[in-house]
Amino acid sequence: MSVGFRERLDSQSLELLADAFGRSPVPKLVLGLDPRQYCRFHTVNDAFCELAGYRADELIGRSFLMVLDEGPGPVLAAFASMVRGERDVVAMERVLVRKDGARVRVVTQNVLVRDRAGRPFLVAEVVAGGSRPAPAAGAAPDREMARLRRILAVQRAVTAAATDRDSAVRAVADQVVELFPAADGAAVELVEGDQLTYVATAGTLAPFAGTRIPRTGSLSGIALSTDAPAHCPDTGHDPRVDRGMCERLGIGAMLLAPLHAENHVVGVLKVSAGTAHVFDDTDEQQLALLAESLSAALQHADDATRNAELLAERTRALTELSISEQRFRLAFDNSPLGLTLCSLRPADFGRYLQASPAMTTITGYTPAELTGMTFADLTHPDDLPGTRDHARRLLAGELDAVSLERRYLHKDGHVIWVTLRVAVVRDERGEAQYAVVQVEDVTAAREADAQLRRSARLFELIPAAVIVRDLDGTIRWWNDGATHLYGWPLTAAAGKSAHRLLHTTFPYAGGAAEQEEALRRDGYWNGHLDHITADGRTVNVLSRQVLHHPDPDHAQVLEVNSDVTAARVAEQALAESEARLRAQFANTGVGQVISALDGTLISANRAYAAMIGRTPEELVGRHDHDLVHPDDLVVRRRLLAGLFAGDSDAYTTEVRLAHADGHWVPVEWTISLVRDPGGHPKLMVGVLTDITARRAAEQARDAAAAALAERNTQLEAANQLKLDIIGMLGHEIGNPLTSIRGNAEILTDDWAALSDERRGRAIDAIARQAGRLDEIVREVLAMVTIETGTIRADRRLLRVREEIGRALWAVDGAESVPVDGPDAPVLCHPGHLQQILVNLLSNARKYGGGATAVRVSHPPGLVEITVEDDGPGVPEEFRDRLFERLARADRDAAAVNGTGLGLYIVRGLAQANHGDIRHEPNPAGGSRFILSLESPGSAPE
Repeated sequence: MSVGFRERLDSQSLELLADAFGRSPVPKLVLGLDPRQYCRFHTVNDAFCELAGYRADELIGRSFLMVLDEGPGPVLAAFASMVRGERDVVAMERVLVRKDGARVRVVTQNVLVRDRAGRPFLVAEVVAGGSRPAPAAGAAPDREMARLRRILAVQRAVTAAATDRDSAVRAVADQVVELFPAADGAAVELVEGDQLTYVATAGTLAPFAGTRIPRTGSLSGIALSTDAPAHCPDTGHDPRVDRGMCERLGIGAMLLAPLHAENHVVGVLKVSAGTAHVFDDTDEQQLALLAESLSAALQHADDATRNAELLAERTRALTELSISEQRFRLAFDNSPLGLTLCSLRPADFGRYLQASPAMTTITGYTPAELTGMTFADLTHPDDLPGTRDHARRLLAGELDAVSLERRYLHKDGHVIWVTLRVAVVRDERGEAQYAVVQVEDVTAAREADAQLRRSARLFELIPAAVIVRDLDGTIRWWNDGATHLYGWPLTAAAGKSAHRLLHTTFPYAGGAAEQEEALRRDGYWNGHLDHITADGRTVNVLSRQVLHHPDPDHAQVLEVNSDVTAARVAEQALAESEARLRAQFANTGVGQVISALDGTLISANRAYAAMIGRTPEELVGRHDHDLVHPDDLVVRRRLLAGLFAGDSDAYTTEVRLAHADGHWVPVEWTISLVRDPGGHPKLMVGVLTDITARRAAEQARDAAAAALAERNTQLEAANQLKLDIIGMLGHEIGNPLTSIRGNAEILTDDWAALSDERRGRAIDAIARQAGRLDEIVREVLAMVTIETGTIRADRRLLRVREEIGRALWAVDGAESVPVDGPDAPVLCHPGHLQQILVNLLSNARKYGGGATAVRVSHPPGLVEITVEDDGPGVPEEFRDRLFERLARADRDAAAVNGTGLGLYIVRGLAQANHGDIRHEPNPAGGSRFILSLESPGSAPE
C-alpha cells in the first residue's frame, strides 16, 4: 500500500486509484496541477520510491522538479498545455536524479484526470532505462486515456453504491467488460461454503447468474487460497482450471483478482474472453485496481449494514425501555394492591420514596403524605420490632424477599391488618437501594376467617368431610368428619395444601387447574377424587365444592367430601362385568345383535357381520327389512307379536339373511325381548347361527337317499348288463368259435390233402381266434371284478422305463415306439400296470395305426405316462363316453373288433392303484392317453 498525501478530496475514486497504484510493480505517481499544489507529489507508490531512492514522506508535497536533472521548462510547458486542455496524454523521456546522486533515464507516460470539483491531476507511469519508447500522439495514448476514464467511471459507480452490497457488485459486473477491449464477459463470484456463486454477471457470462462452481479444482479457488491475482492465458491447456466448466461457459482466457472484506478473502472478480492469449500485465493490474475498489465498497456496505442493525437494535432497546417504564408506571398507579418504594439507604432509611393511589384506600394517607413518612409511622408499635428485624436482615443480604402479616395504623386511628410482600432492589455492587413493598388489606378476610371459625362448629355435626380452603388449596379448617376420613387432625392439616397433603388425583379426567377454572367460572365443581389417608390407604370421594366470598376481595372454597370407595369398587366390578359382556358379545363365534323395537340394529358383533360379509360398523342403523328375506318377514312378525304379548320370553326360527355378495345365508335366529323394570319392552337381543352346514348335511342326507334309489336303478342296470353281456358274448364269441370249428374241421377232414401253406393259415386262424376268445374272457372277468368292487391292488415300487419296455415287447409291432422322458419310480401293481400299458398300446394299434410315442413326465407328487398316436382320433361326440363299459364309437363298431371294455378296465385298474387316466386330442392329430400314478415320495404312509 502506498503512502501518500491524504488531503480529503471530493473524488473518492482518486484515492482508490492511488491505493491500487501502491500495489503495482510499475513505478507510478500522481501530481497535483492546480495552483495550490502545482507539480507537487500527491501520491507515489513503492515501486517509484525504490526507483528514486526516496521514502514516500520525503516526496509527498514536494515538487516533481526535484528529481529531474534537466531544466524544468519543457516539463512545465507540457503540463501547462495539458491543464489548458490542449492534450490529455503526454509521453516524455527525461533523466531522473536519485537521492544518492545517480542518474537514471526514464520514460514517463502522463495522463490528465480531474476530480469532481474540476481540479486537475497528473497520473504518470515511469519506465526506467528508456526501455519503453515514448509513444507518439495517437491511438495508444487515446486508448490509455479512455481506459483510465472508464476505470474512474466504474470507481465512481462503485462509490455511489458503496452502502448497498448488491448494487456495488452489479455496478462492477455491468461496466467491467467495457474496460478491457479483449474481454467479452465478467462475473463477481462470492464464497458460499465450499463453493463460489456467480452473484453478478455481464456480457457472455450474463446467462450464468447463480452458477455455482467448487472452490477446489478451479482457478478461482487458487486465487482465494493464495490471495493473489491469477491469469489463465489459455483454459484449454491450463491444468489449474476446470476445463469442462470453462467450455460450458465459453471461456478461453480469464483474469481473476481476489475480493476482501474485514481482512478475509470473500470472492473474486473475473473477466473472461472467448479467445486465448488476449490479456496482458496491464489488464491484470487494472483488474486488481477494480477488485480493490469493489472490496472497499463491500467492506463499506458491510459496515453500513452493521451500523444500521446496531442503530435499529439500540432504537428498539430504547423503545422497549420506554414501554417498560410506561408499563411499570401504569401497573404501579393502577394496581389494586398498595405499592410503595421504601428507601434502604442509610441517609433516609425506611422513608417512602413513592406510593401508589391504592395506598390511600388502605391507610387513608395520600401518596404525597406517605412520601414524607417512614414505615415506622404506619406500623403498630407492637409489630415494629419484628418489622425492624426483617428490614435489618434484608439490608444485610440474608433475605431478598419476605412475606409478613402486620397491623397498620389508619389515618383515622383504627387498626387494619395487612399482608406485606417485600422484595429488595440492589445496585451493581450488590448494595440494597430500596425495597418494593406490596400491601394487601386483609382486615375483612381475617374477620371472615374468624366468623368462619365460629360457624365451623355447625359443620362438626356433618358426618362427611367438610373442608374450607383457599383457591390455591391451602387448608383453613376442616371438621371431625375430615379427621375421621383422612386421619389428620386439624392442627396438622391447617395451612397445608390439600392437594399435596392428600395427594389428590383425578381418576376420571381433568386436574387441579381445570378444577380451579370451573370454580371461578361456574362457582361450583362436582366430581370424584382419589385421596391418600394418613395410614396410606387410597380412598375415593365424591367431592362437591362451591366458591364463596367472605369479602369482595377474598374467595374461599367450601368442600364436602363423601367416602364412596365401596361404591366405586362396586362400579368398577360392574364396569368389568360389562367389559366382559362386551368382550363376549364382540368376540364370541356366534352371531349376536341388539335391535331397537322397530327392528333397527343398535349393535352387531363381528361373527354376525362376518356371517353376512359385512363389518359391524356397516350394520349399525340398518333395518331388518334390509337384511331378512321378504318371505321370512311374515313369520318373524307373527312370532315377535307373541313376544310383545308375553306368550313367551324368546322364540327361535329360521330365516334367510342377505349376504353382501348377493346370496342368501340360512340362519337359526333366537330372539329375546329385554324389558325395563316396569315390564315394558325395551330392546331385542338376537343370537344367530349359520345353518348352511346343517342344510348341507340335510341335503347330503337327501342325496344319499337319492343315491340309494340310484343304486337300485344301478342294480336293475346290472341285471340288464348281465343280459347285455350274454348277448355280447353270444355275438362276440360266436364269430371266433365258428372260425375255430370251421378251420378245425378242415384240418381234420383234409389234413393230408392240404398244402403246408393252407394248413399254416388254418392253424394261425385257430390260434388268433382262440386268443381273441381268451381276451374277451379276461376283459369280462376284469369288468366283473371292477363292478363288484373286489379288485385289490398290491402296489409295489416299479421303474417306469422298465415297465414300458416290457409292454412294448408284448405288443406286436410296438418294439420301435420311441420313449421320451426320465426314468422314475412309481407305486403300482405290476400286473395292473402291464395290463394298462398293453391295452393302451393295443388300442393305439387298432384305432390309431399304432403308437407314435410314449412320454414320461414327473409333475410334483405324480408320474405321468402318455401314449400318443397320429390316427383319426376319438370322435368328439363319443369323448364323454370313452371310458364307459361296453361303449364303442359308431365309426369303429363295424370296422374294428372289440368289446368296448378295454378303456373301462384301464380306468378301473388305474383308480384301484390310486391313479387315473384321461384323454386329450393330440395337437398334431390323433389321441393322447395320459396315465397318472403316485410317486413314492407323495404316497401316504
